[in-house]
This record gives sequence, C-alpha cells and structure tokens, in this order.
Amino acid sequence: MCLSATAVATALLTAVASAAPIGNFDNLDKCRTSDADGKSAGCANVLRATGETTPNRVFADSRHGIEMVRLDPKDPDARRNDATKGQARSDLNQIIVYYNTAISHDPKDDDAYFHRGIASFYAGDRSQALADLGQASKLDPAYPYYALWTDIIDQRRNAASRLPQAIPRIDMTRWPAPVIRLFLGQTTPALVLAAAEDADAPIKRGQVCEANFYSGELALRHGAKDEATRLFRLAAAGCTRDFVEGSAASAELNALDGNP
Repeated sequence: MCLSATAVATALLTAVASAAPIGNFDNLDKCRTSDADGKSAGCANVLRATGETTPNRVFADSRHGIEMVRLDPKDPDARRNDATKGQARSDLNQIIVYYNTAISHDPKDDDAYFHRGIASFYAGDRSQALADLGQASKLDPAYPYYALWTDIIDQRRNAASRLPQAIPRIDMTRWPAPVIRLFLGQTTPALVLAAAEDADAPIKRGQVCEANFYSGELALRHGAKDEATRLFRLAAAGCTRDFVEGSAASAELNALDGNP
C-alpha cells in the first residue's frame, strides 16, 4: 500500500520547519524514554531547559517520526496533480538533505537516521529506509519502535519479520511490548487495547493511539481494509500531534481511499 507522498512530504517539511535546533527534541525524547528518573546529567540538563520534571510520565516521545504535524487526507486535487507530486518528491529530498546534515554533525544520532529513513521510505526508497533504520537500531538496539517500523517496511516488501531477533534487546515488560506481540501473532487487537489502559490519562491516550494504529497495520496486512480504515480513523482522531502514529494513520487513510 503506497502512502501519499504529497501529504507525507508536507508533514515532514512542517516538522523540519517547526523543530528546535537539531538535537533538542531528540535529547528530550531520549530523556523521556531512556532515563525514567531523569537522573543522568544530560537528562537533567534537558529537563531544566524544557521545564519538564518527570520524563517517564510525559508520554510524548513521538517515535522520532513526524513531530507536531497534521496530515490532511482530504486534498484530492493536489494528489492528482503531477506538478504537486513532483513538488512532494522535491520536498522529501529536502528532508533527506536536512538529515544528511544532521548525521554529518553527529554520526551517532540514531534519531536522525530514523528521520531520514522515514523520508526515504515515503520517497519510495525502501532499501535506504531499511539501511537507516538498521543503523538507528544498531546505535540504540533497545528502542522498540525502530524494530516495529522496520517490520512495517519489511511487510510492505513481503519480507520475513525480523521482530523475533529484536526481542532479546527490548524490554518486553513495558509498552509497546503488547504491540510487538501483536505483530508476532501472539495476541489480539482487543488485548492490546486492554493493555493500553493506564491510570495516567496522557499515557493512556498515547498507548490507545498506538494500539489503534498498529492494529490497523495488522488489519491491513491481512487484507481487512474496512477494519484497517476504522482503526486508522480512530488513531488519526485520537493521537496527539507529537505521535507519529497519528500522522501515519492519516497517510494510510489516504492510501485506502485509493489515492496514489
């Protein structure tokens, strides 16, 4: 299923234009997800700079993808216009160049590899996308979303899943372990949604957002387009702006509507 390049390029460009200097959001993201107590010096500095105090309770680590972005799935004229499609490809190339620069400044920036990989994926270069995701995973093998998105791209190219090999490096006692088990066929969407419950409302909203999106991806794999559409609509409506799954759900809805 091909995603709308126009919509995704617009989203990614918005992300680049609105982002803080390279590293700020990425460091906060790492602080939120990798240093739950905010005890390391680097994490403490980031928290002071952003005014946050409890990184593990701010479930806004947008999976590094399309940060603070809305996708508009209701632009049929733009999607059908060759000039606009050409501009979208040009925009994606600009995004790739942007993250080329980020990587040249910091070759160990796994977030930049992921960003570039997503842009390459939407630009139609799955090989480059997988190479970048592989490098991101090599730099941070414990971050589960690299494995999840690698699996999504692998499924699009009818390749075997590599999730089983990633599990030993991932903490399977924490979210998004239920999503990983879903992709492995070890649980059901209903159980994943149940596992998304949390007493903290923002965390619950984020996990429900992801449960709907990844369940939609699974439905799409199985050819259940109506169910995929329902779940992607829930994700697009329920995910906050800083979750890549919401933007990706809108792009999936574009594709399911039959748009190139």
